[in-house]
Amino acid sequence: MVEAHAAEGAAYTWALRATAVVLGAIAVIGVAVGALVVGAPGVWGALAGVAVAAVSAVVTQGAMVLGYRKEPHVFATYVGGSWLAKMVVIVVGLLALAQVDALDRHTFGIVAVVAVIATLMVDVQAVRRARIPYTQSGTDQGHS
Repeated sequence: MVEAHAAEGAAYTWALRATAVVLGAIAVIGVAVGALVVGAPGVWGALAGVAVAAVSAVVTQGAMVLGYRKEPHVFATYVGGSWLAKMVVIVVGLLALAQVDALDRHTFGIVAVVAVIATLMVDVQAVRRARIPYTQSGTDQGHS
């Protein structure tokens, strides 16, 4: 079980690093394209889109890094609680951003969707790399 925890932990920390790199690249490209196409509102829209994707990805990945060695119900509580908290933050953030005229909504939407999809692809790759079992044999239960 120690090997499984090591692989799982390595996958989650890899996901955090890969997400940072992916979001950084999307931010640079989004800001450049937003600036060329729309000007300053495009820059702000791209930055806001990346920020929303970062909250979406990093909060859950951080909860996974903190909780993967815990009992399954505790791990699920960490991940579920972080998901609920980030949804509240995102909804409040989106409501606040709706009042900001200085950002381009099209740029924001495009960058946010691209960045969220990219971070989900990182998550899928992390789970595939970790080879985390979905079930446990009856003889392994209770031994960690």
